[in-house]
Amino acid sequence: MTTNHHSNSTAENGDSTTPVSRRRLLGSTAATVVASVGLSVASGSVAADTDGIAELDFRDGVPDVTDAPQDETEVVFKIHGYTSSSASVERAATFRETARTVGYDESVTAVTWDDSGLPTTAVQSARDTGQLFAAWLADYTDANPSTTIRILGHSMGGIVQMETLAAIDGEFTVATADGIGSFEASDAPCEDGPFFDAIQASADAVHNYYSTNDGVARLGSGPADCGGWFSDGTTPDNYIDVDVSDSVSDHSAYRAETGCVSAIVDNY
Repeated sequence: MTTNHHSNSTAENGDSTTPVSRRRLLGSTAATVVASVGLSVASGSVAADTDGIAELDFRDGVPDVTDAPQDETEVVFKIHGYTSSSASVERAATFRETARTVGYDESVTAVTWDDSGLPTTAVQSARDTGQLFAAWLADYTDANPSTTIRILGHSMGGIVQMETLAAIDGEFTVATADGIGSFEASDAPCEDGPFFDAIQASADAVHNYYSTNDGVARLGSGPADCGGWFSDGTTPDNYIDVDVSDSVSDHSAYRAETGCVSAIVDNY
């Protein structure tokens, strides 16, 4: 597997400056917002029953393949956002419980990455973790060839999601790789963006579940921003923007809102 295919993504993923869109200008302030709201986002959900939630902890290296459930029909790998590594399992459990209320009973596993430090440090860690997670997934799919793989990244976990697809580089495909309130750049899926080819090559479908009420997200605050002020641009055929604004009131609400989670599992 090529795990360094997207080694320059940190530089490439800054929102384009020519032409500059209104949404990109507004998004340029989001990193400072993340720093100030991190604690409130981390404490934004009621404690969930974490029983049965496996954890892949990448903070100290690459975990064993056997740390995840084996021989499952399908597994959702839920990736937390900034300042939430200590609550990664709880975040995954909240999603699982909400999913169960809308009829989805498959396995959910928490993916934990090192989100310590300032937002810029955490962003780089998220990008690095994407490459590690892709290598881990290659081994996991070899050991579990019949398991359907789904990735779901919240906030900066959306950066891990996209970097994972880039590092997979078409060597295998996952069924879905979705973002909720993604902090990836708003032009990331676009034809001139850094992840267009990765989305096409490494997943059957990629969804951006966005809320216009989300004052922290970048890509996750609206549909992909592929042009200037008056141009929509192009995204891959297997990329879909999904508006969940009616059910998601803020950056921390996605995983606990049945309207949002129902939209997610309807696409599974």
